[in-house]
Amino acid sequence: MFYLLISPVWSVSADDFAKLRKDSARISTMTADFVQKKSMKILSKPLISNGKFYYAAPDSIRWEYSKPLKSVVLSGKGQTKRYIPSGGKMVEDKTGGAKAMQIVLGDVAGWMNGKYDTNPAFTATIREGNDTMITMTPTGKNMAGMIEKIEIAISQKNASVKSVRIVESATSETQIDFQNVVVNKSIDPSVFQVVQ
Repeated sequence: MFYLLISPVWSVSADDFAKLRKDSARISTMTADFVQKKSMKILSKPLISNGKFYYAAPDSIRWEYSKPLKSVVLSGKGQTKRYIPSGGKMVEDKTGGAKAMQIVLGDVAGWMNGKYDTNPAFTATIREGNDTMITMTPTGKNMAGMIEKIEIAISQKNASVKSVRIVESATSETQIDFQNVVVNKSIDPSVFQVVQ
């Protein structure tokens, strides 16, 4: 399961976020493999999922899990659909999970566009280093018990998202690492429309 839920407002200078938006605007497409690791105190070892991520500006996303369970989420133009295996083929999941994913992937698309300043539920700080690190912290109590902070590592080389760490509590977190990242290479539009 994918747990990204939000994006931040600004708490550092507007110039820092303006530069990030400008750098991110150079990314028209991105493909990457990802490894998602869910750690919880009640688990003897983390739950690990693998898959492929596709993005095309401004908001087309394909989030495809290949292991341990196959599922595909397509998002774009204000619509999100989730597909799961059934009877030997991929069918649309009508259970309502896609609605939550629409919010999640809307924020991910915003991050890909460098919009780290659109959700008043969070404040953000930026720390420069080998990678640009954005730390987002809830501003109110409505996230209490759900999210303590989100850390997003941005590549200095091409402004793409390298990793996302969601700390839900002292004993629970989700880490997503993007690998084999390719930016600005043409992606067939059918990737965002067809699930087989």
